[in-house]
Amino acid sequence: MFRHKTRANFNDAYSLYPTPDPTSVSGQQNFVSIPASKFGFTPPYNAQGSSFSDAGVYSFYENVQGAYAMLKYQATEKFDMIFGVRTENTFQHYDSSSNPALGGQSANISYTDYLPTINGKYNLTDVQAIRASWNQSIYRPTASDLIPFADVNADGVATTGNPYLQHTVVNNYDLRYEAFPGALDEFMVGGFYKQLTNAIEYQYVTQNASTYISPVNLGDANNYGLELVGKKYFGNFGLSANYTYTHSIITSTKKYEAIGLSTPIFVSQVRPLQGQSANVGNFSFLYKDAKRSLDAQLAFSYTGERINAVSQWKDLDIWEKPSLNLDFSAQKEFKKKYVLFVKVNNILNTPYELFIKQNNANNYSGVMRYFYQESPNYTTVEYDKFYARYSLGIRFKLY
Repeated sequence: MFRHKTRANFNDAYSLYPTPDPTSVSGQQNFVSIPASKFGFTPPYNAQGSSFSDAGVYSFYENVQGAYAMLKYQATEKFDMIFGVRTENTFQHYDSSSNPALGGQSANISYTDYLPTINGKYNLTDVQAIRASWNQSIYRPTASDLIPFADVNADGVATTGNPYLQHTVVNNYDLRYEAFPGALDEFMVGGFYKQLTNAIEYQYVTQNASTYISPVNLGDANNYGLELVGKKYFGNFGLSANYTYTHSIITSTKKYEAIGLSTPIFVSQVRPLQGQSANVGNFSFLYKDAKRSLDAQLAFSYTGERINAVSQWKDLDIWEKPSLNLDFSAQKEFKKKYVLFVKVNNILNTPYELFIKQNNANNYSGVMRYFYQESPNYTTVEYDKFYARYSLGIRFKLY
């Protein structure tokens, strides 16, 4: 396997200033209207804009070469095993227009991974089986993860790449029982354990009086948990559910400041991996009528609280509040060529909320009360309200 990816990015910013008018008393233009006003660049450099020294002007390419070998061994009539190994060589290169003195202007990044896998399956019956597996996988940083370009979002928060970021290697262990009692019915329960080396997390970083978010390697992480999956049809009606519990652990070094300390000290803190929720679940009501070519689904999804961005300071991580979403979708096919569909997303108007787990008593009430604070036990730092989205359409199949 060979894969080649390229990306080019251009970013420019410049300012225009009112052109002086020597005929006026003040030497400046007399304002008439914006279309009639004259603007120009401040010589001699402003006309170049920021592009000549902007990290947002870059070219990037990535080459991935891979090879895979597999051996399947049928030990008995009920038990078989698959052994495999995949090797991948990754080469990434970028050039940017950033200031050379800041570092990370260009880079060649190369690494090779050997990723073994072992899968075993034992058939208890024709519709029941036990599976066990171990494999290694990787997560490679993208261009935006590596190039130190400050991409500012609508809230004014900049996300900047990290040229020293290492790719993540994951050891995956899985054990699962599965059953398929009907053509569309299924039931699965399993456990998993994952070891992440050089886990990538997004952290708030303060440097040279500027604060931004950047992907960083803060250590190795361990995730283990339980998965449940089930689907059952009663005629044309069905129920589908899945639930995942994940216990995530990572230990990282953080700053700590307290009364009596002249300077901050560094302490170790055990916490969940950034972006990893302990509880994730989905539940759906299904309707499927093959004769009438009609499908419909009402789906609930729940995501528990999780760290949105890691802080450099102890106990000041930014957390995302739990969310419950409800969506509906349906489609009807006519004459095997026309498909009428409808989708309704976020029926519950679920907001997006970020908070810090710190005492908020002073800001929650009294003369120092801040707006939009919901509890004295935590500080709300962002609250975005979203409403339901509707779409109705028709698709036409040529063949």
